[in-house]
Amino acid sequence: MRRVAFLGFSMLLLSSSQALAGPLPRLANLHWLMNHSTQPAIAQQQAQPTIITLQRTACFGFCPMYKVTIYGDGKVVYEGERFVKETGTRTTKISRAAVQQLVKEFKQVNYFTLNDSYTGGHTDAPSAITSLTLGKQQKLVHHYMASPDAPETLKALEDRIDQVVNSQQWIGTDEERRPQNR
Repeated sequence: MRRVAFLGFSMLLLSSSQALAGPLPRLANLHWLMNHSTQPAIAQQQAQPTIITLQRTACFGFCPMYKVTIYGDGKVVYEGERFVKETGTRTTKISRAAVQQLVKEFKQVNYFTLNDSYTGGHTDAPSAITSLTLGKQQKLVHHYMASPDAPETLKALEDRIDQVVNSQQWIGTDEERRPQNR
């Protein structure tokens, strides 16, 4: 029924020169707007996510176990697991400028060219797992903290992420993390 109504309406438009003269300029303008609008460019920029993560893993001892996720808009999600002052999920916000500065620091260490994994060294050390997503470009680096092959700039970057989001507020001091206090 709808198809018949649509066909009937189309025939009416084609058979009437007055109807044909009226809608065409509007349709042409609509076509121009669709092809020259800035909306798709804005939507494309917003669709390019920026996500930074840092996860610290267990060791033979009381190493804090947690993950921090930083989004391009400045949203920070902390997930505390063990040997931290705050377990569970917490959120905060940092400035977009702080996020962009972190991205700049990732680029300065040539993060996308780093090895995917740095291992070796003594056993029972924790790991730091970082990742960076810039649009469709993604990289994850697993850094076993005892690895003799990991660049110092990688450790500095991991520490910088903690500093920018103030992870210390959730991790706590060594005394606050001790098992007898949990």
